Amino acid sequence: MIEVSNRWASSVGAGARWSVMVSWSSDGGQTWHDVVPTACSVDESTGQQVRWKLSCTLRKADAEGLTVFGCRARVFVSMHHTDSWEETIQLGEFRIDTTSDTTLAGPSGAQVAAVQVTGSSWEQQLMDSRLVEPREVSGAAIDVLGGLIREVLPDAEIVFDGGIDPGRNIPATVVERDRWAFIDGSNSSETSVARMLGAQVSTDARGVWHVAPPPVLDGTAAWTIEAGKGGALLSAVASEDRSTIRNAVVARGESTDKSVPVLGPVTVADHNAWSPTNVDTPVSKGGFGTVPIFYASSLFTDLSQVEAAAKAMLQPRLGVKRTLDLTTLFDPAKRAGDVGVVQTADGPVTVVLESVSCDLVGASMTCQTRGTTGTELITTETTTTGETIA
Repeated sequence: MIEVSNRWASSVGAGARWSVMVSWSSDGGQTWHDVVPTACSVDESTGQQVRWKLSCTLRKADAEGLTVFGCRARVFVSMHHTDSWEETIQLGEFRIDTTSDTTLAGPSGAQVAAVQVTGSSWEQQLMDSRLVEPREVSGAAIDVLGGLIREVLPDAEIVFDGGIDPGRNIPATVVERDRWAFIDGSNSSETSVARMLGAQVSTDARGVWHVAPPPVLDGTAAWTIEAGKGGALLSAVASEDRSTIRNAVVARGESTDKSVPVLGPVTVADHNAWSPTNVDTPVSKGGFGTVPIFYASSLFTDLSQVEAAAKAMLQPRLGVKRTLDLTTLFDPAKRAGDVGVVQTADGPVTVVLESVSCDLVGASMTCQTRGTTGTELITTETTTTGETIA
C-alpha cells in the first residue's frame, strides 16, 4: 500500500476526481517534460521478474524527442479532494521500450497525431545488461548487489527491508553471464543472492530498489474491502488455478569443491491440518498431494540460511489463485504485495494482491489475488537431515 492520507482512503469509491500525468526525460532525469496522456495503464506484479509495465498514448506534440534510446518516464496519479487541494502518488519509473506513431480520431472527427509508448521498470535493464565476461564477486550482500546494480544504474537507491541482513557474506562466486539471474534468479533452479537471503529484489512505485521478503498471507492487512451497499462491488470468484501452487521446498547448499560438506537438504512443507494444500493428507483421501520444488545453491554457508531461503520460496506458492473485479473501487494506492481482507457473503477472506492493473485514464482497476479458503493461515514446518560428499 502506498502511504496516503486518511482523506484519500475515505474518498475512494465516493465520486473522487482523478487526474494522471506522464513525466518523461531524455537526459537521465535532469530535465522532465510533464504531459497529460490520452490513455495510460500501469501494471504491477509480484510474480513477474519485471515488476512494473507501462502503456500510454501521448499527443505527438507532447512527445517530441521521446525515443527508445535512453529515455525514461514516470507516472503520477492525483486525487482532487477540493479545487485547491490535490494528493499525488507516483506509480513507477520506467525505461522506454517502444514508441509507435499513430493517428487517432479527435473531437469532431479531426485527426490527431499521437505516439503510443510502452515501458518497463529497471529490472528489464539489468536483464539486458549481461556481463561481457565472467566475474568473481564476494563480500557483504549490500556491496555485491550494489555493485551489480549501480554498474548499470549509477543513481540507484537500494533499501534492505524486513530484517534482510545487508551484511550477509556472499562467498566468492563466479558470475558467468546473467547479471539479473545472479541478483534475483529468473527461475527456482538458479543460484541467486536474493534466494540465498530469502528475499526478492524489485523496484517500488518511486523506482527505489528493495531487497525484501516475499509477501505472505499472514502479514498485516493494509486495507479491508467491504462488499454491498457503501462498499466495493466485488465479482464472484472467477477461477481457481493449482498450476503454480507448490506445498513443499527441498533446499540444500552444495559447492563445486567435493571436500566441502553439503548443507541439508532442508525440507519445508505445509503441515497445517486446515490447509487445502496440507502435504499430510493423501490424494486418496482428497488431499492436494505433495508437489515440491527443489533448489540448490553454492552461496549458503550454514543451515539457517538454507531454511530461511526454503521458507521464502514456499510462501508465495501456497494458497489459491483468485480473481476479484475491483472496477468499482479504483484505488491506485493499493499495490501488488499488499495483504488485505475482503468481506464476502461467506465471511472475511485474507488475500495477497499478486498483480494490479490500472487503467489510469478510465479510472478502473483489476487485481489478481492469492488467498486461503478459510480464516486459518497456512504455516510451515521444517525438517533437516545432513549429508556429506566424500
